[in-house]
Amino acid sequence: MKILFTAPRFHTNQVQLIKKLHEKNHEVHFHVACIGPTEDHSVLKPLHFRQSRLSVLIEKILGTGGVNKRYYFPNLLNYWWAFRQLKPELVVIRDPYKLFSLTVALYALLNKAKIVFYTQEDIHRTKTWRTLLKQKLTIRFFKAAWMSPVSSHPQAEKYAPIKHMYYVPLPVIVAAENASQTGAGCEIPKILMVGKYHQERKKHLLFLHALGRLKNRYRFTATMVGECVTEEQKQKFRIITEEAERLGLSGIVEFKKNVPYAEMGSLYVSHHIFVLPAINEQYGVSVNEALGYGLPVICTDSCGAKFNITDGHNGFVVKSDSLEGLTASLEQLISDHQRLYKMRQQSLQYARENLSADVFYTKFACLTRERFSIVLN
Repeated sequence: MKILFTAPRFHTNQVQLIKKLHEKNHEVHFHVACIGPTEDHSVLKPLHFRQSRLSVLIEKILGTGGVNKRYYFPNLLNYWWAFRQLKPELVVIRDPYKLFSLTVALYALLNKAKIVFYTQEDIHRTKTWRTLLKQKLTIRFFKAAWMSPVSSHPQAEKYAPIKHMYYVPLPVIVAAENASQTGAGCEIPKILMVGKYHQERKKHLLFLHALGRLKNRYRFTATMVGECVTEEQKQKFRIITEEAERLGLSGIVEFKKNVPYAEMGSLYVSHHIFVLPAINEQYGVSVNEALGYGLPVICTDSCGAKFNITDGHNGFVVKSDSLEGLTASLEQLISDHQRLYKMRQQSLQYARENLSADVFYTKFACLTRERFSIVLN
C-alpha cells in the first residue's frame, strides 16, 4: 500500500513506525512543514514543499505559530499536482486543524484516499461539547479514522472514545531479553534524562536539585541529554551547567548535546534509570524508548505517556514540579539494587507486550480493517 504521512516535521518517534511499514512492504512517503536540525533521515527522507506567498503573508500578520509553523502551507496548485502524481492510498495527517493538514485532508478526500488523523491526546479524556462536536464532524466529513498513542489505564476509562477513534502505540525498539541484566549487580546506578535544553517545562533544574539532595547519601551518576543548536538553547545550557556546578554535581552529572537518534540506543543501554520530570508533556516518547531498553521510568502526572507506568512496578509517576516527589522516587531506585533490577525486568516485559513494532502494526491493521475494510498483510 502507498501511504503518505504529513506532519509539522519528521519526529524521531516516527522512525520505528516507518521501519515496520517498510518491513511489511508498504511504500511510505512523508511531507513536512519544516525540517529540524537533529532529525534522523536514515529510513526515509521527508519532503518539504516551498511555502506559498499567501502563507508567508499570513505569518507576517499572525506570526509563525511556533516551531511547528502552524500557518504554513505550500503553493496550492503545485501541491495539488504533486499529490495527484503521488496518488497515495492512505494518508495519515498529524494535527488536523493546521492549515497544511487541512489542505492535505481536502486533497486526499478529492482523490478518494483513505484518511487517518493523528493526534497525541488521551482517547478517553473528557472533552467539551465543542471539541466533541468538532472531532465528530471532522471524522464524518472526511470519512476518516482518528488515532492516538495515548490511552488511560483501563481502570481510569470513564469515557468511551469517539467512534472511529483508535489507540495505536508509537513503536519503540525493544531490547533483547537479557538487556535488563546489564549491570545487574552495579554498585553505582546511572540515571538518564533527555530534554531540549531551552524548554523550561522539561525541568532540568528540578532534576539537578533532586540529585543535589541525594549526592551525599548515595553513589550514582547521571547524564543529561538535549538539543543545543539555537542561541536560546545555548544560553539555557550555560545556566543549567552553572547550576550543576553550584550544587556540587561536577563529576556526577555529564552533559551531552545534539546526540543523533542513532546513538541514543547506546545511552539507554548504558544507564539503569530514566527520568522525565517535564510538566505538560503532550506525549513523551522517550518514556517508552527507555522502557524498551529495560529502564524503570520516573515521569510526572502531566506527562502523556504516564499511563505506561505503574508505580513500583516499572517506575513511578510523581506530582508535577514536586522536588520532594522526584527525590523520593529516585531514592527508592538508587538505594535498593535488587528492586532496581526487578523493575528493569518488568519495564522490558511491559515494552515487549505493549510497545513493540509488532504491537503497533497489529493495532494499525485493526484500524484499517474496521474503518476502511482494508486488510493489511
